[in-house]
Amino acid sequence: MIGIKIFFKSITLFLLVISFTNCSEDSSTNPEVNYTKLNNAFSSAQQIENLTSLVVFHKDTIIKEAFYGTGGADVRQSVRSVTKSVMSILIGIAIDKGYLTSIDQTLGEFIDTSVYTITPEKSAIKISHLLSMTGGFEWNELTASGYNEWALAENQIQYLLDKPLIAEPGQLFLYNSAGTHLLSYIITKVTGMSTYEFSLQYLFNPIDIQEVDWYIDKQGYCNGGAGLIFTPHDMVKIGQLVLNHGIYKGKTIVSSDYIDMSTQMKISTGNTMNFASDYGYCWWLGQKEEIEYIFANGYGGQFIVIVPSLELIVVTTNNLSSVTSSIANEQWYRTLDLILNSIIPAFN
Repeated sequence: MIGIKIFFKSITLFLLVISFTNCSEDSSTNPEVNYTKLNNAFSSAQQIENLTSLVVFHKDTIIKEAFYGTGGADVRQSVRSVTKSVMSILIGIAIDKGYLTSIDQTLGEFIDTSVYTITPEKSAIKISHLLSMTGGFEWNELTASGYNEWALAENQIQYLLDKPLIAEPGQLFLYNSAGTHLLSYIITKVTGMSTYEFSLQYLFNPIDIQEVDWYIDKQGYCNGGAGLIFTPHDMVKIGQLVLNHGIYKGKTIVSSDYIDMSTQMKISTGNTMNFASDYGYCWWLGQKEEIEYIFANGYGGQFIVIVPSLELIVVTTNNLSSVTSSIANEQWYRTLDLILNSIIPAFN
């Protein structure tokens, strides 16, 4: 069953953590894995108070996983901005299926001017600009309350369209959930389906994801910025799709050309985000020594980290119930630091 919910009520819907941990057994016969380092990393993970899941997928299988508190392999929770990376995949699928012609199409082709007001300058903003966070809108979300102000506004589409442009589209990285929400609006306009219906038919069911919730805005559009509720194993499947260049269990879900394009550097983040120097199409990009990685990044420590050269995926979720922004930021940092500096070194 797949459901939709009103997203402006979703800010406080999270899981309560209790102290219980379940780890899978090691199949420590794989010579490519240093299980001493990996086990030490999982031991360290228990010190991250609000961590609810840690899953390590190598090559073609989950080799180790642990769940804490009320977390579990099939327990769904909000993955926040991991949603953006899924939206990127859905744009690729919409192009493959002929609903869109390219990422160079502009907002002016989709915005219903009988409902919304948009200036000629904003009409020229391309889908590629929304994907790369370079729309040029005035926006402050990483260090201020921009997301909540937008989420609680009366109309999420018009709220963004009313923001002034402060940069030429394509030139300046400004992280903007409202911009990726416009991608959800576009998918609904061109397909005649809600984004969750489209994703069910062309993405989720084909990769064996059967149950998903997706929050909607006040106009009924799925929140393309932070609305998905996934299980950790659902997140692994998204990671597999990207790791395998759009193929899942031998079946092409989205073109390899699009996946490869979307996970390449489009703009520098300008050091606005720890561990990520660059940004693709709704994917963060970074490098540790000679190891390049890609990740979907959700507030408070929701991650899908993909290391193509190691055929490695690491998924985490963290509880956000009654968590202050400072604690959410701390657990975000500690979780990603654990992945990059303790788990990845167990594979190289």
